[in-house]
Amino acid sequence: MSIVACRILEDGYEIAADSISVRGSTQTKNNINRSKLVEVNNMVIGSVGLAEESGLLQIFAKTHQPPAATEEGILEFWNEFSAWKKKRTDRGAIENSYFIGIDGVVFYIEHWLIASVSSYEAIGAGMDFALAALYLGHTAEEAVETAIELSIYCEPPIQVITKKSN
Repeated sequence: MSIVACRILEDGYEIAADSISVRGSTQTKNNINRSKLVEVNNMVIGSVGLAEESGLLQIFAKTHQPPAATEEGILEFWNEFSAWKKKRTDRGAIENSYFIGIDGVVFYIEHWLIASVSSYEAIGAGMDFALAALYLGHTAEEAVETAIELSIYCEPPIQVITKKSN
């Protein structure tokens, strides 16, 4: 339940996210404090899924970085995170979906599938609506706005992070 959308720009990238948070079948609206979109240690991380895992990734990312802004570098980072998570929770499985932006490149991560985003991508419950908006040329923010309008699992406010390439 959520939406995070990414668009690659000529001079960088933009990632936008909604702010819904759900406990059981009750939603918390306007929950920008535990955002699905954060900047930490020169990385932009967007996530959908369990708050536990995304929170743990944010803690891990404060002191760890991928060795390179490549799919292989992200895979190595992911392997370290999984082992770190297992030590703390006794569960090393990666369950959420993520975007990680680093050094001007954005990577899409679904479990252990890691791929760089070449034009646009979306993750979460509102993904199909956001992908359609991105396909039609809309910004990441407009794509999230579309998902919020059409999906019962997405809510405002919208957070956007734009990064320029170096």
